Amino acid sequence: MRRPYLIAAILLLAACAHLPPPVSVDEALAMAKRGDTSDAIIAEMRASRSTYKLTASDIIRLHKEGMPQPVLDYMNQTQIDEAQRIQQQSDWENYGMQPFGWRWWRW
Repeated sequence: MRRPYLIAAILLLAACAHLPPPVSVDEALAMAKRGDTSDAIIAEMRASRSTYKLTASDIIRLHKEGMPQPVLDYMNQTQIDEAQRIQQQSDWENYGMQPFGWRWWRW
């Protein structure tokens, strides 16, 4: 009985081990200064599933330092996508497990 669980755990750990490390903001800026295209920088960010939480002042600073606008837009979109994912997870936890998908006793 334990063997299928062990195999599944090993496969899951092996899949996680092959994810590249997240691309930091400083690494992305260095790539931009090095002359990498916006598409190449975004491709690395996507491959590593990096998420960024930038303030308006961060975006302005990065733009002044040479970060391409498409990369800044992508970084901002990761923040929006993460917030939506968290909200959907919260909605599922609060309502998804209830009868008929909503809290019928609160009427």
